[in-house]
Amino acid sequence: MKKSTRPSIELSDNHRRSISIVLQLVDKALCEWDGWIEGQLRAGVMYQQRDTLSPSEKKNLRSKSAAVRQLIVRLRDDLQLEPSRPVTSQLINGQATILWENVAELNSRSLQGYGKVPEELARYLDPIGENLTRQMYEISAFLSHSNEDQET
Repeated sequence: MKKSTRPSIELSDNHRRSISIVLQLVDKALCEWDGWIEGQLRAGVMYQQRDTLSPSEKKNLRSKSAAVRQLIVRLRDDLQLEPSRPVTSQLINGQATILWENVAELNSRSLQGYGKVPEELARYLDPIGENLTRQMYEISAFLSHSNEDQET
């Protein structure tokens, strides 16, 4: 793709940040889709992706992704935007913090909102929910220290 010859466009920091974030989110999705097109599916014990895309759908998606990326590159160059370069420890820390809040509600008290929780389920679930919450907190905490070390 040829470099833009368009003169630089003035924009405020708020506009620059807003446009950059949207383009980063789109590009992040394209990266994930590229992986799926190439058969890179993730599988865990409770989350298992399945490839249902036909070869023609993958080809079409590849073409559409390339067109979207061309537009992103054009905007990046014309507006002189900087790409995001997050480090994995910060990404994991952010996700662990969000998950910590979610698993903190994996207990009988929180489940009462969906109906009466049998005592047997409460005795079983509450300690495991506490353990999951502690594990997510510990992941977030140790990566927070790792991020501090990287910044110095």
